[in-house]
Order: sequence, then structure tokens, then C-alpha cells
Amino acid sequence: MRSLFKPDEPLVHIAVIESKQQVVTYTNADEVELILDGKSLGRQSNAKANPRQRNRILWEGVALDGGRLEAIAYNGNQPVARHRMEAAGRAVRLRVTPEDTEWEADGTDLMHLRVEAVDSKGRRVAVADDMLRFSVEGDARLVAVSNGDINSHEPDVASHRHLWNGSALVILRSGRSPSKVILKTASDAYKPVTTVLQTSRKAAVGSF
Repeated sequence: MRSLFKPDEPLVHIAVIESKQQVVTYTNADEVELILDGKSLGRQSNAKANPRQRNRILWEGVALDGGRLEAIAYNGNQPVARHRMEAAGRAVRLRVTPEDTEWEADGTDLMHLRVEAVDSKGRRVAVADDMLRFSVEGDARLVAVSNGDINSHEPDVASHRHLWNGSALVILRSGRSPSKVILKTASDAYKPVTTVLQTSRKAAVGSF
């Protein structure tokens, strides 16, 4: 962590734990002021004398429904570093993004597709954990699903997966015949998404 290993370079960084309405600011400065939508939430001191807490400041009860956060680090009363971020709002839809537009119809080529829950501005919503269901049409098959959660007990070879940190991964394997392939992603929480791909030498891809 830079705040520990680069003590001579003033810095501050915001990390958000949206599910608990908590914000953590990492800094090597003396104090941090947190500002939400232009309103100061006060200053907190960096507990540099405590090896278990130094350079890490916790802020409780920060309501981040699409708000703009700014952290200002101070040494004395002199601002020395800033970090700004815009928190996501409520998840309103799913976004499915293929890794590539090229997909060979050779029976082995894999296509990875990222599924994300996003807000009205297209920002990924990290607290979204809804169940997703997948189905495939065309000469391809679904070979695996994942979401990056190392503590998950859900099967990797399945046609369903929960979002984790607002995202999940679908892996398809092509067949041997050039084909239009349709991935349908459904959830009780969002409008279904249909993603159209093509297995060919020069593949085209689109979503609607």
C-alpha cells in the first residue's frame, strides 16, 4: 500500500464499502476531510502511533446513493493531496460485454462475457448480488460461470450464478459450424438481456 511504503509522498485514496455505508480513506498525511456532494463530513486524524490503525481512517454511515465523494488530506492546515470519486446509484439494468469480436468456429475457442449490474449512468453497482440465469442458442455451449467470489459454493459448471461486487462471468465454447449464437441473460431484478454473437473468421457482435 503506497501510504505505508511511500511515506514522503503525500497521498489519500478513497475505498467504499457500500453494503455497510462505510468509507475508508488511506493516507499518510496528518488528517483527512471527507466531503459528500459538497458537504463536509468533518475531519479525522490519522492514528500514526497505532500500528494497527495508522494510515487507515474509517467513516461510518455515509449514504452514497450516486453521491460525489472527495477526500482532502492535510498536514497541519495545508492541503497536500486529494482524491475524488463518484459513487454508483441504484442498479437499474444489466450490461453484457463480450471480450472480443473475433470468435472462431473451431469447436474449442472460448468467449468470455462480463455481466454487470449498472445504474442509470452506466456505472457498475458493487452491492448488486442478484441471481442470473443464462441460456444459449446456436452452435455453442455454456461451459462455465463465475463471479470472482473465492468463498462462493455455487457450481462453476451451471447455467446460473449470483452477481458478486456487481458482476459475473459467462464462458461459452464455440461449435464447429459458423453460427449466430444468442446468449440470454435473465434475472428477477432486471429486464432480460439478449446478446448476439457470430462464430466465424470475421465475427460480428452486438447487444440489445
